[in-house]
Order: sequence, then structure tokens, then C-alpha cells
Amino acid sequence: MKKNAFTLVELLAIIVIMASMLLIILPSINNTIKNSEEAKKQESLNSIYMAAENYVMANYDEYSSLDNIGSTEYVYIMDLINNGYLSIDTVNPNNDSVFNSKDVVKVTKQENGTFKFELDYIKNLISTLLEQYQEGNEVGLVKDETNPNLYYYTGTNEEVANNFLWYGGHQWRILEFDTEAKTLTLITQQPLTAIQPASSIWTTKEEYESSYIKTWLNDYFWNSLNSSIQNNILASTFNIGIYTDVDEITTTQKVGLLDEDQYKRAGEADSFLDIKDYFWLGNRHSSSYVRHVNHIGNLNGSGPSGSYGVRAVIKISDITIIEDSDGTIASSYRIANKATNTNNVQVGEYINVPYSGSDNACGDDNMCTFRVVSKDNDSIKVALNGLLPTTSQWADNANYNITTNDLIYTNVLNGFIENIDSKYITMGTYGVGMYESGNSYAVPQSTTITASIGLPTVGEMFSGNDIEVTTGSKIFVDVNTIENPFVSAYYWTMNRYSSSYVRDVYSNGTLSYSNPPLSHGIRAVIYLKSGTSTITFSTGEGTPNSPYVLQ
Repeated sequence: MKKNAFTLVELLAIIVIMASMLLIILPSINNTIKNSEEAKKQESLNSIYMAAENYVMANYDEYSSLDNIGSTEYVYIMDLINNGYLSIDTVNPNNDSVFNSKDVVKVTKQENGTFKFELDYIKNLISTLLEQYQEGNEVGLVKDETNPNLYYYTGTNEEVANNFLWYGGHQWRILEFDTEAKTLTLITQQPLTAIQPASSIWTTKEEYESSYIKTWLNDYFWNSLNSSIQNNILASTFNIGIYTDVDEITTTQKVGLLDEDQYKRAGEADSFLDIKDYFWLGNRHSSSYVRHVNHIGNLNGSGPSGSYGVRAVIKISDITIIEDSDGTIASSYRIANKATNTNNVQVGEYINVPYSGSDNACGDDNMCTFRVVSKDNDSIKVALNGLLPTTSQWADNANYNITTNDLIYTNVLNGFIENIDSKYITMGTYGVGMYESGNSYAVPQSTTITASIGLPTVGEMFSGNDIEVTTGSKIFVDVNTIENPFVSAYYWTMNRYSSSYVRDVYSNGTLSYSNPPLSHGIRAVIYLKSGTSTITFSTGEGTPNSPYVLQ
């Protein structure tokens, strides 16, 4: 009789064969599905990246920093959708979710000149700051009583400890922000220079427009800023009237000064705006004096021949910040951009220069921290972020223009420069003109010498007390970032006050003058190679706590 059914052994054999075939076939099927999904995901990413590239090219003025190798910019996905570069139903292929306002395409300029694109998400500064607000706050972040969209800071440094912003080579404090206009008002944490504000008191807008301090801010300082920073600064109204009626006179410009009402709103003496240094306000005190804050935080008036600190105030559009910053002085809010070499460094950024001397001039790491003062086509001028470990007389007298034969050169500066490798430095021009009462900040640069090393020139960036000098009380810097901060209460500049005195900077932030035989601190200034002799940075972010390091 013929059998029509499988035996148990035969069925088991068939099952084993089919299982073996599945083990062979399934991975292939899975790989095919996975490859198909990856291809689809990559296709979607490519579409997004192509949209981002087209958007950047169409709006390149806003992304001009991408001219620099290593620079990074962010393109909002919502901007791509709202401007028709992407479909409104586009989803994030990394998680199949709908894009939100924090999603961006990160665009980085690579060594070969092409752009690298990555999906990322960012934090807006304003939305991050709003997390500090609690209803009923009386100190810290406070809501304005008359404008529900305006928030401002008030209180001591303990109460306002997380409004530091590192932006465009400078440390700023955030004064206020507007959630509707999406703007922030900032003031430099440090005084940027020390100068006389005007030849005479301004009582009209026109007189203020020609003042030394106004032109310094909107000419010298403005031109020192990177174009990407300039493009984000908004013209705004500054109050320059008498201190009892600050908006008696107003002016519209890009960079201005703090007014008395803003200082009082922040808490006056011992507030986060009191830096224990003299600095100018934008108001006049009387028909003979300009209003200022003194070294103990009190408000007062002084004649325009006084030389005090200058702190810039600007208004910017909201910016995107990196994730690992928390707004404290050691971890300021900051954007992602950083330089890769001396060609694309920004004025104000910090650079570590190797030092071979055994005199401990720059600490145990033998790295001297400098700060960028200015740039030209072939070099960058940098000032030591602190003082050398010894004081020095200037010379026997100051009857003639300062030269490289003066005592301060032969005894101190020449010995210091010998310990910096010549591959890093170049000759530079130093302004040695006289800065007497009534002078413009530009006068000290009218007479120059050429040398391999010098000192700060009055009127240039960081020619005031932007560092800690001897007191231990400055709250605008982290003292651990300063070279030899307590060596002297004064440091010399390159300029005479008269035929008998040399200009110096005092620990309270004033520009003073002394007899040349006195011994003061030395703040070395050198020129680093740039242009066709560019020097690459091996590491660092250009901040006080993480300077770039020359390779």
C-alpha cells in the first residue's frame, strides 16, 4: 500500500532544513530593510543639508564667519521651512519627530574649504535666561513692572552670578532682555581702556557726538569687532542727559555708555555693575563735570580731563549658545565659534605663548597669557594679561620721546623678549606720543617707534585696568587667569604726561602719571606673526580660562 504522509522523522528533517534556510535568508532580508531605511534616512538628511546650504548661500552676509576654516554657524530648521527651502511636513529622520524651534543644521567650514553639515539642536540665550526667573523675584532676574516683555538683573554678584556672556572677544554682563523684540542689552564686564571723555562738557547732542569717548566707542572699538558681531548689533537709544534727568538728551548709535538710571536699577554700589574701578557714565554731572562711578561704587562727577575706564554698552539680537555653559564667570554663556590661527583670531581673545625663561614670569606652566589688542594684515598686537614678576623704573627722566634705549627696555623688556621664540614674534609700531590734559585718545599714537616689544599705549584696547592689579578686590576677572597680579599697584604705559612725568595705570582704574625714577609694574606688549606667516593654535577656545595655545 502506497504512503501519502510524511513520517515524524521526515517532518523534523524538513523543519530543520527550513529553519536553516531562514537563518541564512533573514539576516539578508534584515540588512536589505536596514540598508533601505538608512538610504532613505540619508536621502532625507541630504535634502535638509542641501536646503541649509542653499539658504546660507542666499543669506551669506549673515554667515560671513564661514569664510574662516573651523568656524561654525547654525541654520534654524524652522527658517528653512518658513522660507520655503523645506516642506512644512518635513520630519527629523534621526527620530521621526516633528522639528521644533531649537532644531538646527550645524554648518562647519572644513580644512579643504567645503562645508560639513550635521543635524543638531541649540539653546537660545533668551530662553535659557528665562529659566532663571521666578514669579515675585526681587533680586536676580526681575520682570519690569511697566513692560511685561522686559526682564532685567538687579542685585549683588552673589545674587546675579549667572549673566556672564563671552561674545566677540569680550566678557559681557547681560543688563536686560526683551522677549518680544528678542534683543539683549549688554555691558562689558571689564573697562576696555582709560581715556579722557571729551575736551569739554557736552550739553547738547551735537557736542556729545564729537566727544572723544563717543568716537572711541563707535570708531575704534566698533572697528575692532568681527563683522559677524557687528552684524548682530542694533542701533539703539542712549541717554546722555544730566544725571538727574538722563533722557534730557538722547542719541541713537551702535555703541554707547551706561546711564545713571541703569546703574541705580542694578543696585548701585556693591551690585553686579560695581567693579571696584572708576568708569564713566554717559551723563554729565554739571556744566563742568562728567558723571562717573568710583572705585567703591559711588556716583560722582569729575572734570573731562580725568582719565577713567570705558565700558561699552550694546544691544544685540538673540543668539544661540553652546550646551556646556552656565553663565558664571568661569563658564560664561558663549557661542560655538572659535579661531584656528592668528589670522582669524578676534580682538579681545586670549592666547598662550610658550616662555623658556626660568624666572617664573608666567607661572609654572611657562605659558604667558596675552590678550589681542589689535590686528593688521601681517601681525596681531597682544598685551600681557597681567604683569611681569618685577617692577622697574622708567628712566632718569622723561624729557624726550620714549625710546628703546630707556632703562625699562634694557633692564626688563629685553630680558623678557629673549625668552620667547622668534618664530612667533615680529617687529611692531608703538605709539609714544604725549597724553596731556585735554588730549584725544588718538594723540598718543601720533609719535611712534618700531620695536620687538613695548608697553600699552594710552587709548588702545586694554590700556586701562582690565586686569587685577595688587588689590585682590576686583570682581570683573578671575584672578587665577592673571599673570603676577599683585606685583604692583601701578603699571607703566608708553606715553608721557609732560616733560617730567610718564603716564601709568593705577589699581583703582584711573590713568595717572609718575616721576620716571619711580618703580612700577611692567605689562609687556608684543606683535605675533599673522598674514602670510600665520601661526596655528594647537588647542584652546580663546577665553580667559581656556586661551588659544600657539603651536
